[in-house]
Amino acid sequence: MLTTIIILIIVGIVALLFEMVLPGGILGVLGGCCLIAAVGMTFFQYGAGWGLACLGFVVVLGLAFTWIWMTQFHRLPFTRKLVHQAEVGVDQELEHKQELTGKTGTALTDIRPSGHAKIDGEKLDVISETGIIEKGAEIKVVETRGPSVIVKVAG
Repeated sequence: MLTTIIILIIVGIVALLFEMVLPGGILGVLGGCCLIAAVGMTFFQYGAGWGLACLGFVVVLGLAFTWIWMTQFHRLPFTRKLVHQAEVGVDQELEHKQELTGKTGTALTDIRPSGHAKIDGEKLDVISETGIIEKGAEIKVVETRGPSVIVKVAG
């Protein structure tokens, strides 16, 4: 019976390791069931003392594998190809919007609190800093927050 418990633990660990590389859930559920069955069989065959020892072993092993996976997964030779290595570029539109701070323009629609404005000859979606800004009013860009352009009445 001890051999069955050891085999269940090994199969459970191997299934969970494969689940990390081949996601889908089936291997994870199978691995979890094998580990639960191994702990349950240990409790049933050898009593509470050995059952708790087996449970502690499985928990510690699970935490150790989780830590290794979280810190080392992207560095392992056989998983390096699974992780996207390309560098993320700079969003040119976002960079352009940040340069608009301090510039003036005209409200093309009522801005309550969002609307359209023409700034530097370009039609943009804008957000009013406070209150409603009437159509045709001269506006000034106060700040940009990410893709949002915040404006107020100029003057």
